[in-house]
Amino acid sequence: MLEFLKKLIERKQKEVSAIELRIKESDSADEVRELGDTLKTLRDEITEAEEQIAELEAQDEGNDGEGEEENDGEAEGRSAFNPSEVNLRSIQRFVTGTPEQVEARGSMEYRMAFKEYIQTGKRSDVLQYEKRQDAAGTSSDLGVLIPTTVIQEIIQGVEGVYGQLYADVKKTNLPGGVKYPIGSFDAEFKRIAETAVSERQTGGGVTGSVEFSYKIGEVRLARTLLQTVLSVEVFEQEFAKVVVKAYVKAMDKEIMIGDDDNGECVGILTEANKGASGRFPAANVIEMSAADVADWTKWQEKVFAKIPLGMRKEKIKMVCTANTYEANLKTLKDDNNRPVYAETFNPVDGEEKCTFKGKEVTLVEEDVLENFNDASDGDYFGMLWVPEKAYGINSNLEFTVIDYFDHETNQAVKKAIVINDGKILDPEYIYLLKKDA
Repeated sequence: MLEFLKKLIERKQKEVSAIELRIKESDSADEVRELGDTLKTLRDEITEAEEQIAELEAQDEGNDGEGEEENDGEAEGRSAFNPSEVNLRSIQRFVTGTPEQVEARGSMEYRMAFKEYIQTGKRSDVLQYEKRQDAAGTSSDLGVLIPTTVIQEIIQGVEGVYGQLYADVKKTNLPGGVKYPIGSFDAEFKRIAETAVSERQTGGGVTGSVEFSYKIGEVRLARTLLQTVLSVEVFEQEFAKVVVKAYVKAMDKEIMIGDDDNGECVGILTEANKGASGRFPAANVIEMSAADVADWTKWQEKVFAKIPLGMRKEKIKMVCTANTYEANLKTLKDDNNRPVYAETFNPVDGEEKCTFKGKEVTLVEEDVLENFNDASDGDYFGMLWVPEKAYGINSNLEFTVIDYFDHETNQAVKKAIVINDGKILDPEYIYLLKKDA
């Protein structure tokens, strides 16, 4: 833990130096104020880490050569649960609080108290609460912090979702309110000589910046479902499933059609509809008529021929509804009425692998994209993109839970809350397909 804290301080000090330099070079009063707030937060974190190091070193000095046998005996008598089993250090960056608080949230006592809170609403003294310094879009108390074991379940659950937009995009855990150069999300490999180092990469020369803000989202929880789960382990698994399912479904929708004015992630289609005032290039919107979609040569000419070489080197994916895939892509035929599409199945489980011209197809719900046959003139029905380079979602997946009684509806309300934000990183890695009458 000492080594972890020392490395943490070293990283924070580098961030402080970088922000101090930006403050000196900035001509914007608003930017200076924002950077000043970030600088204060960083310095407070450094001070707190230094205090923890001093406490740990003092404890080590007091324990040197004493109580070794007692410690061994205590280890044997502890609960079977060990915080290291959930890879505490690997999830340190995802959770809120000091290392001691994080470890406490992995204890069986905390897990049982959290389970009781969800099932009955009773608050134990061992529960920790999300408290943050005032920042844009955040409140001082965001509810009961979820145990680290459940956070791990949520992280694994979200990362294990396949066939969804959220699973493909870049995930970051960065401070909000700071502008990040788009090039910082990408870099190139370069060889160096023994006496020379590679210069800092610029991500292919991409210009512009992305600023993530603090947006609060919620997942409504059904107490009746969670009340039927008895053991702590099964309760935590079911709790995580409920949160993950709702969270990923909402993220898929917001990635495409989220509205910043409604406190959502900025959707790709929302940005494209802004026209010249948005960040999406007009040249990356391809219009296709019914005759075009039914002709495989038009797909070659109007879509695939436009993809630049730089994007061809990446793992391009296509996005559309199941209806569009079945009714329009799989029915393509050549001049001799022979199908262009080739059936592809997983030989292990027999599940169909959706592909189009060798590219993986991600199927989405009809509230995310329109079916081509049902779409009106000007509606979007498909997309080709390189997800990790095109879009990013910034969050620490640090869910908290609030339990209260709504006197307007006479209902007990329980919800999980998370802070996140999503933005287009580089629109050049996105091509949208629009229906043309």
